[in-house]
Amino acid sequence: MTPRRHALKKALSNVLATAAVAAAIFGLPRPAAAEDELVFAGFGGSLQKALQATVIPAFEKKYGVRVIYVTGTSNQILAKVKTQRSRPQIDVIWANDTTHYQGKADGLFAKLDPAKVPNLEDLYDFAKDPDGVGVVMGIQALGIEYNTDVFKEKGWEPPTSWADLWDEKYKGHVVAYNMPIGYTNLLLGKIAAMNGGSSEQLDAAWDKFKALTPNALAFVDPPAQIDALFGTGSAWIGFNGSARVHDLADQGAPVAMVLPKEGGILYPQQFDMVEGAPHPDLAHKFIDFTLSPESQQQIAKTMLLGPVNKTVKLEPAVAEKVPYGAEEVEKLEHLDISAINKNLQALTARWTAMVGSR
Repeated sequence: MTPRRHALKKALSNVLATAAVAAAIFGLPRPAAAEDELVFAGFGGSLQKALQATVIPAFEKKYGVRVIYVTGTSNQILAKVKTQRSRPQIDVIWANDTTHYQGKADGLFAKLDPAKVPNLEDLYDFAKDPDGVGVVMGIQALGIEYNTDVFKEKGWEPPTSWADLWDEKYKGHVVAYNMPIGYTNLLLGKIAAMNGGSSEQLDAAWDKFKALTPNALAFVDPPAQIDALFGTGSAWIGFNGSARVHDLADQGAPVAMVLPKEGGILYPQQFDMVEGAPHPDLAHKFIDFTLSPESQQQIAKTMLLGPVNKTVKLEPAVAEKVPYGAEEVEKLEHLDISAINKNLQALTARWTAMVGSR
């Protein structure tokens, strides 16, 4: 390096350092971060492996950038975003219905610029946030999971109703998720509505779930525990998301899923851009890329999440395992559980006290 180039480089470094100090002292905007990497916080396990094997490398290749994947549960991810509020380090997070609501209410997520996410035009209406904050990137159907070996051995027909969870013939073999797992939050609202209440009036649901407690084999938190109980044959019936059930069945477990006659429930998964994201342009590009027909096909095939882009065409073998097509998607109930999400901490405490250590 020539003396002149060295002097120029040193001068530039001093300018940037001065700008950073001024920003820290006077609250001025920091110099924009280089748009050569994206920090994404998402779920671990098979979902992480699938995303890192398909969508992420395709995105990196297209834009010549690197994606840094930060792993955690939905609650852990949201907590990390909260602790970084004054200086965000994450660009995009993977949220569920509950953490999307909570983060949005806390002002942790930014509005998307529709001009930078052109694939929004091809999405189902429910996938678009009414306030333009984040977007649903894939869906599951919440339904009843049952042990096909046990049902065949006993000569039982597959379950047909949410009320079947309370059938005495399953006593000691019903498994359920705890609150605040998203599946339970949704089912609490549904059971309330089936018994004269609503997501705002939950007394009927509390009575029903209290009555379920003696029938239950276990109330669990991690989905892997549900999988293990069905895999050993201890669990005969429960509720779960379609992606979880079909993934377990693909591994050879004797499980299947039915959508109850009262209706399966739409379970959305969102991508949210963090307010003050260090790489906002790439964040928009990444979200738009995941909504493209090509990415949505890969997400359906490898993650078993139904596409939200209406133009997507799926192979029959994939379409059988995910909510797909306008007719099927619209049949799923789109529950508004904002009242539950708003009071989730208190409701979770009540739930925990009710089910105890089961």
